[in-house]
Amino acid sequence: MDNYESFSITRRFFECGEFEFKINSNKLHTDKLVKNNLILLGKDYNKVGLILHREFVYGEGGQETETLLIKGVMLQGLAKRRIIIHDTGQEFDSCIGNQETIMKYFVNRNCVNPTDLNRRIDNLIVAVDKKRGENDRWRGAYESLDEKLKEIGEYSKLGWNIVLDHKQKKFIFDVMQGKNLTVNQNTNPPVIFRSDFNNIKTRHYTESIINSRNSLYIGSKEKLVLNLGDITGFERMETFLDSTSEEVEDIKKEGLVKLEEIKELKTFELEINPNSTFVYEKDYDLGDIVTIQDKKLKVTMDSRIVEIQEVYGNDGMKLKATFGTRIPSLLAVLKRMVK
Repeated sequence: MDNYESFSITRRFFECGEFEFKINSNKLHTDKLVKNNLILLGKDYNKVGLILHREFVYGEGGQETETLLIKGVMLQGLAKRRIIIHDTGQEFDSCIGNQETIMKYFVNRNCVNPTDLNRRIDNLIVAVDKKRGENDRWRGAYESLDEKLKEIGEYSKLGWNIVLDHKQKKFIFDVMQGKNLTVNQNTNPPVIFRSDFNNIKTRHYTESIINSRNSLYIGSKEKLVLNLGDITGFERMETFLDSTSEEVEDIKKEGLVKLEEIKELKTFELEINPNSTFVYEKDYDLGDIVTIQDKKLKVTMDSRIVEIQEVYGNDGMKLKATFGTRIPSLLAVLKRMVK
């Protein structure tokens, strides 16, 4: 559909993306915009949305003001529909191997080849394992699958996606790595965002330690097992994590993952000119590491593109990108407090 009023796509490297679509409800084929239907967002099969929400807004001006608002998630949202289920008699499910192997293991066990066939997602397959990432060990029990993939991904710096292969008529889960496009490497042509290159329209830089900690005590309330983090003195900020794990390596992994989650937040949010100097999805894309320079702030940052928002309206496309750490929503902060 290209006769929309507006729509936006938010792509995320470590977690599920989303979209919002607004169209006059009297336009052709709007009856097909119903929950659980798929919508191709543009001409690219890696941008397919799963409809979750529809609402009608009726104005006073008759049919011209009758608007249909559609919201949903990208195909990654299929992982939101499953939790990690372990075998009967076990306390959790675990996997040892490369980090990509582990991510694909949890998807295979809970979506593609689950013990309970009612849990299988038809036409979902897992791409060939390239064994990227370090050798590692992860476990899970009753956690949302997409949250576990996010946790492993942020720790290992590997993203993930589900795309539509229209020829095979399959959904394909795969792990993404991103390219190094910084000025300090010579393998790929570098990508630099700076205002005097005319490739930045607006910029928003944030440094924050409001919710961060850099020293972690982890164990049970009866027995302290480990202290992680080497900051001392005035700048040391401590917290405690209760762990039910019994193996020291598992406890250490929990602690390192938590420290990564609560580290200092540094993020650049830029509105980018998509066709100036560097072309979006040709010279750079989601997950790539690029260089951002801000002379006024005296900041130079090599950082990963963790989120890209494409906003389409009457004035064309606006492109907004988040580099570094995505600022957590209130819901994400509350979830973190509950853990």
